[in-house]
Amino acid sequence: MKIKLYIKRYFLLGVAALGLVGSFFLPNIVAGVMDSRRLDSIISVEAKSISISADPILDLPQRIALVASPNTEMLALTTGRAMGTELAETRVIHELARCFRGNIFGFDANDCVVEDYSVLFAIDAKDPTANIIVWEFKIVDSSSNEVLVSIDDETGIILKLIYQLGNGGSFSAESGDEKPEGLAGDDIYTTALQLTKMMTEYYGKPVELGDYVLSGNIAYYRGDMYDAGEAISMYGVVRSNSFTMNERV
Repeated sequence: MKIKLYIKRYFLLGVAALGLVGSFFLPNIVAGVMDSRRLDSIISVEAKSISISADPILDLPQRIALVASPNTEMLALTTGRAMGTELAETRVIHELARCFRGNIFGFDANDCVVEDYSVLFAIDAKDPTANIIVWEFKIVDSSSNEVLVSIDDETGIILKLIYQLGNGGSFSAESGDEKPEGLAGDDIYTTALQLTKMMTEYYGKPVELGDYVLSGNIAYYRGDMYDAGEAISMYGVVRSNSFTMNERV
């Protein structure tokens, strides 16, 4: 009789213990099952496909304007994204040969060396979404003519150029050129006109001499590039033995 009472007592204690354990763990188990069902329902939802365009974010005029803008900040990089050093050096020589086609200013792209270079991340401080990677090279030809040139990492196109004649040389109009009288007759003005002609041929877009101010033996000019009916201003400085293209001073 006592044995039956002990068995009954332990049985009741066991049921109570199971009930106590169930009260702790059952809500978690139920919640886990419900969460798994919700998770399955989320995963089964079909998402719309996302297309990413490979087209450049900035067009050529915007890239040219970015490197000349006073709001642009330059951060040093170790390499480009689209080009490595070897490819960038090959590309810049190729672009200089295209830019100086006809050898108007005497630079020999077929006999020159890269003396120095840097890679820069150009970003508009007012609009950080406007940014590009730029390669800057110092290149010297066999006549000691020196070019500081910036090319776009993505397109390889020249965005800025500074040219210095070597060996004490100076720019002068070719003997066959007709020179207007007065201010327009000096060699610096003629050089500015030749610059706009060179830019037109290089970029494949019309560039006109929009403004010209002579101060002593230095001229400040503005070339207006026309793209889809819009004028994009490119500034520069011309001296008797040097000039800049898309370089604000």
